[in-house]
Amino acid sequence: MVRKDLHPAIQYLLLDAAREIHGGPGIFQKVGQFPAAEAIDVPLSDHARTFYTSGRPFLQRYLPFWLAVFAGQLLVLLIPVVGVLYPLLRLAPALYGWSMRRRIFRLYGELKFLDDELDRRGHEAVADVRTRLDHLEQRTNHMKVPLAFRQLQYTLRLHIGVVRQRLQ
Repeated sequence: MVRKDLHPAIQYLLLDAAREIHGGPGIFQKVGQFPAAEAIDVPLSDHARTFYTSGRPFLQRYLPFWLAVFAGQLLVLLIPVVGVLYPLLRLAPALYGWSMRRRIFRLYGELKFLDDELDRRGHEAVADVRTRLDHLEQRTNHMKVPLAFRQLQYTLRLHIGVVRQRLQ
């Protein structure tokens, strides 16, 4: 008999000790007759019922007791952490790609604004647009992007060249 708040690992140790000490044949019992899950007035704990049906827990069968208890507690902590981190790690490359494209497309927005301004104001805005276009081209040339996104950067440079030809 044990209290309800006794740790399950200690219950397994007590059951192991009882089986080791009292599991052999004796004057009043046969081999394996005691300890056993027999019908008694006191209810059997869930851990004792598991012990009698399938033996010690998996980790305690193959690891030392202290390591099995530590690994069991670690698993309880790691499963939710992995459950949260795995989707985040799967999402990280997509977020990185989105941020790189966003940096380049923001410059595309500025180029579109300059092109529209050139269409609206005509020849009176050439000097102003040329200065801002030079600044935009300089920002594009000095932008650090990974190799996978370099194509977008070169396409932006090409489009800046198209607007520059319109200016001339």
